Amino acid sequence: MHSRRPASAVTVGRNIAAVAVGQWENVRRPERPSGPIDSTVLFVVVTLVLIGVTLVYATTCHKGVAFLKSQGLRAAAGLLALSLGAKLRYTIWNGRVKWVLLFGSLTLLVLTLVVGFVFKGAQRWMQLGTLAFQPAEFAKYALLVWLAGYFDSLKEQGRDQHGFWGFLLPGAAVLVVVGLTLLQPAVGTSFIIAVASLALFVVVGVKWWRLAVTVGVGVVLFVVAVTCIPHARDRFARFRVGRHHQQKQSLIAIGSGGPFGRGLGEGRQKLQFLPKMYNDFIFAEIGEEFGFIGSAAVCLLYLILFLYGMKIGSEARTPFGQHLAAGISMTIFLYALVHIAVALGLIPTTGQPLPFISSGGSALLSNLFAVGVLLNISRYRRNRVTVDMPAASRGLVLRFGPAAPTRHKVLVLGRFGGRV
Repeated sequence: MHSRRPASAVTVGRNIAAVAVGQWENVRRPERPSGPIDSTVLFVVVTLVLIGVTLVYATTCHKGVAFLKSQGLRAAAGLLALSLGAKLRYTIWNGRVKWVLLFGSLTLLVLTLVVGFVFKGAQRWMQLGTLAFQPAEFAKYALLVWLAGYFDSLKEQGRDQHGFWGFLLPGAAVLVVVGLTLLQPAVGTSFIIAVASLALFVVVGVKWWRLAVTVGVGVVLFVVAVTCIPHARDRFARFRVGRHHQQKQSLIAIGSGGPFGRGLGEGRQKLQFLPKMYNDFIFAEIGEEFGFIGSAAVCLLYLILFLYGMKIGSEARTPFGQHLAAGISMTIFLYALVHIAVALGLIPTTGQPLPFISSGGSALLSNLFAVGVLLNISRYRRNRVTVDMPAASRGLVLRFGPAAPTRHKVLVLGRFGGRV
């Protein structure tokens, strides 16, 4: 006698194979984390923070220990923010919270233009008691959270390819945030927000002709900003004719470091040749004191952080997690890229800090909290997960052992919707 294989076995097997990640039908997405946080990302970020505290002191040691104490306290607060972001489940930022974050950040940007204080021709800071902070540093991530959550909700509603809901409304939100930061003016920050948002549009699958329109609008805004904003126009004009003193001194510092550098604390450009080297040009300090080898090692750390961040996004269980992880990774990498390009004299000065290393509180806190969220996303990857299968009718059940299970371990493969 030949044993007959139940037809239900084939049917159930095919049904399991047809279910794509993030599109489970009649099943519940797993609620528990699949593993610990990504140790590589944590190691890289903590290393960069420690390098930053060390370099800020090396750059300002001739002025005493005030900068060291200040940066040490900021780093401690930032690591606490990272811990908080890693503990809070990332899905809490979706839903109504994303709207609160968006409108809250827009309100702060408007208040900055009204009651913020002016420093060196720019109105970017607000005072809260004895603390001064830059709302734009937090608004950039609030916008990313809103975009990631908004595109996630559109996909669930089947309106992700709708012209207004899927392109015009998110594009208008980006335009408002970029416009408010341009008015401060903060051209460098506006440029990074615009490019990071455009990259996120690519990740979520916005149609190419719409992306071309977005790029066109961005180019027009950039030209208007360089033409009409005196602060940006002067910097661009000096860069074009090669008369930017700070970038010349930065290149001298990087060139004098040679392959191995002068040694920690032995740099010369910090002695009033390159003012505020601990912030806008700290990469020049890395080149001078640690040489080409040290500079390449720091660049490699940022590249590792970017690649592992994108990997976390590709393995996230939900579209919201995928989009948010990609947005955070691209934003941090863009900030590092812009700072290094300025230090090498490739683009005009923008005043952007080197993430986790430059002196400053707002950027350090916002970046570390964002990395904490990225680490939390890394706990919910698509690897071996437990799903609840729908109850089968009597006689149509696939048995494994003496009893018919209702929960099965499945191995999820692929990228952004692989098969099980």
